[in-house]
Amino acid sequence: MAIEDIQLFTLDAPVTTVTLLEDRAQVQRTGKATLSEGLWRITVDRVAPILSDKSLRAEFRDRTTAARVNDVRVRRRLRNREEIQQEVLGQLYEEWRSHRIQFNEYSEDVMQLEERFAQLSHIVFKAVQEMPIDAVWGQVDPMAWRSQFQTLFQQIRETRMELFQTHQAQKQLWQTLDRLRRRLIEQSRPDTIYTAQFEADLTIPQAGEYELSFDYVVPNALWRPYHQAHMQIEERQIEEKQIQDGQTEGNPVETSILNFRTDGCVWQNTGEDWTNVDLVFSTARSSLGTEPPLLSDDMLAVQEKPKRIAIQMRDRVIQKAGLGTSAASDNAIELPGVEDGGEVRTLRPASKATVPSDGRPYRIPLFEFSTPTQIEYVLMPEIACQVVLKSEQSNSSNFPILAGPVDLVKSTEFIGKTSVNFIASKEKFALGWGVDAAIRVQRTESQKREENHLTKWMTITKNITLYLSNIGDRPKTLVTTERVPVSELEHIQVEVLSPLSTDAVQPDANGFCTWQLHLPPYSQRLAGLAYTISASPEVQGF
Repeated sequence: MAIEDIQLFTLDAPVTTVTLLEDRAQVQRTGKATLSEGLWRITVDRVAPILSDKSLRAEFRDRTTAARVNDVRVRRRLRNREEIQQEVLGQLYEEWRSHRIQFNEYSEDVMQLEERFAQLSHIVFKAVQEMPIDAVWGQVDPMAWRSQFQTLFQQIRETRMELFQTHQAQKQLWQTLDRLRRRLIEQSRPDTIYTAQFEADLTIPQAGEYELSFDYVVPNALWRPYHQAHMQIEERQIEEKQIQDGQTEGNPVETSILNFRTDGCVWQNTGEDWTNVDLVFSTARSSLGTEPPLLSDDMLAVQEKPKRIAIQMRDRVIQKAGLGTSAASDNAIELPGVEDGGEVRTLRPASKATVPSDGRPYRIPLFEFSTPTQIEYVLMPEIACQVVLKSEQSNSSNFPILAGPVDLVKSTEFIGKTSVNFIASKEKFALGWGVDAAIRVQRTESQKREENHLTKWMTITKNITLYLSNIGDRPKTLVTTERVPVSELEHIQVEVLSPLSTDAVQPDANGFCTWQLHLPPYSQRLAGLAYTISASPEVQGF
């Protein structure tokens, strides 16, 4: 068949679905057209010029049709911006001009309001000066004075409010003018741009309506999970029975509800806007691959065991992504925290979204949940002599919380940011909510070294003292943690001296000693920890 027999058609195929990956996006376009029998060449304009050619695929949505896609390809063209910028520049300039006229009107309004405010203030000043003169002449009329001043003050308040609103509108309009100015400068650059379009050759056996879809992969698009935690703290009084049982002193305690929301934060600068599309957020990493490690010879040698033992003290981090579920399992396996739990996750927002191609972040809500939370005040004086408010709650949603940053909002106040690791559904996790300024802490540490003349064992006795003060009007219960070394050798022994330690505390398997210290309002308290480290004569460097 000759080239003249091929029929041409420009298809309107907007972006309908976008699957966002870690460092790229898979885009699907869909369009319908009524085609007659024969050969057709379908063109789709304004597609992303940076798409991967080998990922491009076109097919009919109806798999039972006899119509066939013979070929699909991308046509790119380098165009001078001057060919297409005149219309865009004209629209931008008209918009800038109308906003500029409105900005000048706001400026005139501000000048008039400031002048009116100054005149009203001068009138009030003069009226106050005339009051003692009227009193001297016996013209004392409190009701008239009150009526006049109420009228003047009301006019001053209305003028000040109107002036404030005009200032705010002018400020927003100035920001809009600044954005338009930057766009005008960008569009006025005499450089070149790339444009791209699809071309698909089709064979249509019979006339009818056909629906085509185009799938391709584009770079310059990514997403990351972003969270927001909103905690509402309420006070409740202790029940009378608990007061009688001596469990509390009758002071109000704090209860809280945590509202947790997860968003997908999207960036894209692909050259095409995604307008009213279905977004799919995936944690798949298609670019990652594995390579076997290189093998090398491992030489074994025999050497004499040294008579003296060299020791070294090191810090070990106890890593846990979450705090576990409410029902503990004996067969549970602890896995290191990863971004998606080692399994590909797919999340879909409840509604369609629009993401322009400007490289700016856009947050798309994915899911949210509310859960009761337990709050406590945590103190780790070895790290910092500050008390931190900590909340512990469960992920009550049916979706996992992916690793990412968290915005912290306490009541109605934004207090900062933190981050979470991967938290599975129904798993507990903790969040830190900043420092409590009402608690003051000072920590001192001393040690004494002694040698047993009979056994030649060396002993170091360490004493840690905490000075705690509550300068607030609320009682606080502090969960205080100190640590002692954990020995891995039988030649070194560590022992906590219970009689010299507060509440006869003993360390756990990781060497952490924990107290719950209650501080009434405007009170002080001391807490101490004493332990010994003993080493045999064979230990070197102790």
